[in-house]
Amino acid sequence: MTNVSTIGNADLAHLLGKAHDAASRGPNGMSTGEQLAVALILDRPDWLAAMSCTIAEAMEKVGPDWLRLIPAAARQFRREQDETAYAAAEKARQAKLAQFIAQEAGDEKMDFSATLVTFGDAPGYREVRFTFDLEPIGEGPRTTIRTCISIRPEDGERIVSHIRDVHRFAWDRSGGRPIDAKPDEQRPSWIDGRYP
Repeated sequence: MTNVSTIGNADLAHLLGKAHDAASRGPNGMSTGEQLAVALILDRPDWLAAMSCTIAEAMEKVGPDWLRLIPAAARQFRREQDETAYAAAEKARQAKLAQFIAQEAGDEKMDFSATLVTFGDAPGYREVRFTFDLEPIGEGPRTTIRTCISIRPEDGERIVSHIRDVHRFAWDRSGGRPIDAKPDEQRPSWIDGRYP
């Protein structure tokens, strides 16, 4: 007795291999059935048009066995492409991080200028996440690295208190304005415990 699922898996692997080949080198050198199948998997109606074939004709010509595998092959192909792109982006991110660390080799810490991108939390939990774009302070390339920081509940009060105290001191100093205040900037009410 023939194992249908084994045949299906072998055919799926065959179609995926052909799809990857076609994505990098085009469908040349494949059988007509393989060319039609990869055009459907990769959503390339231009390849079908070059073969003077409509989508409906291609579906008929690849046959029912391959036709039932094409949606699964297309999903798997996209998933593999996404994983490859993610791996490349992660590798580039790690390279940037290594570059930052190499710049500061010998120092105990690295100084960055941070720009807040977004923040989030899980309702009911006290942990808060901040996403920052970081740029190294000082000489060197102006490369930006995006980082997410989770603030532990036990650190939240200390951080908020410190930020409030720094702002309060800057506004209360002689002259009544922070050195870095914009000309039209007003004292924020939150540093005195008043919230809108």
